[in-house]
Amino acid sequence: MDRGLGEGCEGFTLLELMVALAISTIVLVALGSTLGAALKVAGLQKTRTQGNEVATQAIEDLQQLDYDHLGVCAPPTGTTPAGLGDPVYLANCTSPTYAQPCAATTGQVPATSYSCVRLGISYQVRRYIAWGDSAHTAKRLAVLVDWTDQAGTHQVTQQSSLRSPDQGSVVGLAPPSFSTTSVLVNGVAASTTNPVKLVGGVVQTPITFQATANGIPDSTFVSFLTLSGTSPVAATLQLTPSGIPGGWSATLPAGSSQFSFGAGTQYLTFVAVRSADGKVNSQPNAQLVTFVACQPGPSNCAASPNPPSLSGITVTPSSPHIDSAGLLCGNLTVTATATNLTTSDSVTASFQTLAGPYSVALTATSASTWSGVIPASAGYHFAAGSQPIYLSAAQAYTPTASPPEFGSTAAAASGALTFGGACP
Repeated sequence: MDRGLGEGCEGFTLLELMVALAISTIVLVALGSTLGAALKVAGLQKTRTQGNEVATQAIEDLQQLDYDHLGVCAPPTGTTPAGLGDPVYLANCTSPTYAQPCAATTGQVPATSYSCVRLGISYQVRRYIAWGDSAHTAKRLAVLVDWTDQAGTHQVTQQSSLRSPDQGSVVGLAPPSFSTTSVLVNGVAASTTNPVKLVGGVVQTPITFQATANGIPDSTFVSFLTLSGTSPVAATLQLTPSGIPGGWSATLPAGSSQFSFGAGTQYLTFVAVRSADGKVNSQPNAQLVTFVACQPGPSNCAASPNPPSLSGITVTPSSPHIDSAGLLCGNLTVTATATNLTTSDSVTASFQTLAGPYSVALTATSASTWSGVIPASAGYHFAAGSQPIYLSAAQAYTPTASPPEFGSTAAAASGALTFGGACP
């Protein structure tokens, strides 16, 4: 009886132990492989999460800029993705300070290529700002982030788009422009020795206005000061295609009463308009046009006996700083000295911007001293480079005055201002 009980309590044999150990080893190896794979997947997921965070930070950094400052000085190198091949270039890229989320630099020009290191992984960032349509009324933002980890190379992208908040912010497409302009009096270039003759303000010699325009404008005009009521006012005459490529012309015939002019001098300004995107541009004709008053005949002609004049034109600063979008960093102050004007007369300063021509009125601190401000707050966009400020003076018109040609005009230009640099 005792022997049988002892035999029933015997342990595992050596063979059974070896089999059990082998099975345990297989199970542990399988568990280890599964755990290693899970940890690898978790690590890869973490690097992808970091890549998405880098991309989100990069595009949110762009979205914090106002619409006018969304542009590049140079697009990223390498192959440009489809749909992003029309970069939005900023108006002024002189000595830019680039801003990017992964460095402690600030500026108004977005960096288009940079790297961010997260968890030992280097993420290469490319940012694109491109026009979203042919009329340049919307911008596309795109961010591509590339990195390499133990599983290979990866890429994540993010995109968004913004429409122009107003017509004045559509500054990327170059406005139309003029390559030549001319004013002919009796078929010869206008000059002080070839003036426009007036009788009672009506032209007695034909005036022809000619221009060659680029940028596909669909209409062009010439602008000048005419007499209306008691004050000189700006008037325009529309030009028509002349039959040569880009050519436009119009003639104001002798005896035409369409406009009434005062004696004196003027810069006549040509204006080109492209209605597809609302862009306009202007160019004053380089040659002053002289108007002289004549007695009926008209054999007895003379310049106005009391013409105004402008001198001592200064613009401060003479080298205005503009930011990357072409916006002024500070106000421009324009001053001039005038003769034969009263404080009830007028002086205007005209200038060109990326959105077309603009004018501001100067005010008189005395009959001889006039000044005005081109304010930075107005949001004018200037191209980097040089241009003058054009001043026009006009006397109030009093037909009953003696002489009746009272109402003369005068024009002068400042020295060329150099727009550029960067905001201090």
